[in-house]
Amino acid sequence: MTGYRVVFFKYLLSSDGHLFKCLQYRVEIRRAKNADRAIKAAERRYERLRHVRDWRLYADAFERRVRQCDST
Repeated sequence: MTGYRVVFFKYLLSSDGHLFKCLQYRVEIRRAKNADRAIKAAERRYERLRHVRDWRLYADAFERRVRQCDST
């Protein structure tokens, strides 16, 4: 199985008007059958750990990164 790191961001404007991504939370999914399941699991974990009903109220986007897990 494959591991995933899902990183949640909020888009903010700097004082000079430039848009930048501000890290909100990083979730490690050690094992998932596919990327879609990993994303859903990361969304649920974000909501549970941050005590929010919907992650989209606190983050604007996410990035998914694939990690290879050991087969042990």
